[in-house]
Amino acid sequence: MHNRTDSMNRKREENFMTAAASAGQITEYLLAAVVTAVCVVVPLYARDGYHQIGNAKFEVYRRIMVGGFGVLLIAAAAYGICRIMIRLSAGDMRLTGKRHISLTDKFVLAYLILTGISVVSGGFYEDALWGANGWNMGLMSQISFVLLYLFLSRFGRYYKGVLVILCAVAAVVFTIGILHRLMIDPVGFYDGLTNEQKAQFLSTLGQATWYASFLAVTLPVGIGVFLYGDDIKWRVAGGIYMMLGFCTLVTQNSDSAYFALAGVMLLFFMISCERRGALCRFTAALALFFAAGKLMYRLTGLQPNPDLEPDFVTKLMWTSDLTWGLLVITGALTVIFYIASARSLLGMRRPRTAAPGSGRYPEAVIRRLRRGVLGAIISLVVLIVLVICLQARGMLPAGLSDGVSSVSYLNWNGEWGNGRGRIWSFACGMISEESPGHRIFGVGPDCFNSYAKAYHRDEVKLMWGDKLLTNAHNEWLTMLINGGVLGAAAYVGIYVTAAVRFLRGRGRNYLLTGIAASCVSYMCYNFFCYQQVLCTPFIFILMGIGEYILRRQEQSR
Repeated sequence: MHNRTDSMNRKREENFMTAAASAGQITEYLLAAVVTAVCVVVPLYARDGYHQIGNAKFEVYRRIMVGGFGVLLIAAAAYGICRIMIRLSAGDMRLTGKRHISLTDKFVLAYLILTGISVVSGGFYEDALWGANGWNMGLMSQISFVLLYLFLSRFGRYYKGVLVILCAVAAVVFTIGILHRLMIDPVGFYDGLTNEQKAQFLSTLGQATWYASFLAVTLPVGIGVFLYGDDIKWRVAGGIYMMLGFCTLVTQNSDSAYFALAGVMLLFFMISCERRGALCRFTAALALFFAAGKLMYRLTGLQPNPDLEPDFVTKLMWTSDLTWGLLVITGALTVIFYIASARSLLGMRRPRTAAPGSGRYPEAVIRRLRRGVLGAIISLVVLIVLVICLQARGMLPAGLSDGVSSVSYLNWNGEWGNGRGRIWSFACGMISEESPGHRIFGVGPDCFNSYAKAYHRDEVKLMWGDKLLTNAHNEWLTMLINGGVLGAAAYVGIYVTAAVRFLRGRGRNYLLTGIAASCVSYMCYNFFCYQQVLCTPFIFILMGIGEYILRRQEQSR
């Protein structure tokens, strides 16, 4: 009798294992289809050209999420029930297995809970559900971002295909953006637009700022493949993709994108300086970036848009003698590093502390390189901030002050950063006057405008008239208001822990470096911008893929 009972339990357990495997596979297939739809449709879809393009893209994203996750949640629930029944059949009442909840997972879940609390804290229930018109970053969008991450981190088996499709679509978007800056319109989006409007809109994404946000998230993945790819074919493909990204970056006319790229290239330098070959490719990437500026300046001059007024950094990239000098220096360093790398591989000369043919620099050299470059950058940032502060207080010598006055970004006032000076000052004032509950828990997702109109209506009316002030044009400052101190801490924790953990695990999968760089790029870019449908879903997709790779690595140990 006892043997018969054991046999029935084993049979039941086998049935549940088969059902769990089937449910897991179905979830993986469905997830790949849903995420692929997001990666293809959202960047390329437009209902009526650039008219209300942001709303059109969010609407198609919303439909994919509602329909796709409705089915996915059912499949995942079936998988979870089967897993529970397997353990119960085996007599194991512990419903947790070897798979653990990572630190990033904890921040994601904390952010989800705190976002829900912020809805209650703010009291703007209707506005918080879908968010402000045109942005739509309300509670439902935040839930979709969390679900993208959680599903991909657990069921992202086909992540390689998703990455290839995302980068292929991005390459198409970049190419159209480049052609648009050359006044060539292969998709008919420019029909009926004035030159001024053509200067503001790009490719299939619309406003140049939104376009740059998509670029900031997707470009680092291709750069990572070029720098660290194992297969020469993929490295060449990454190089072509990277060059397309550089060419459109130097013409998209948003200075925030350069700030993001600076953070990305600093991260890549810290990794690349470990090996001769990677450092050679890094300097080659820098040389290609500066060359892209000069190339696109020549090409845009063939059929210029008279209403396109280049921003400060774009002018530097196009015509400055400084960038010509940097192009020469990085080109020369590439040749030097290539020769050194080739000699190391041939065994002609290598560091005594490195393995034969490894091309790895001694640890002492790596530390000095990292500390030197990081120290120089920190010193430069401190110097710039000091100059801005002294200039704002009128404490610089007259001659120096006149020179500083010619650079708009060194002069803090309400118009600094295309009006960000006024917005940031207003946002900080809002925070200083918040109630303790709002300051800790927030006013609700995408409820910045609702709160501002409710508590600062006269001030908003005076400074911006009838325009909607939907965010602080700084995602982290906006999050302090929408999510409160706790929500903002959890949200920042997602990106920081993801980037750090991906970099620690990069040794077994080079894609993790590119994904970590995308996290850094997103954080840098959105220091001047905001959440929206063309960037935030994609960074959560990439972080979910990175988490899945890490989990697979841990299971294979």
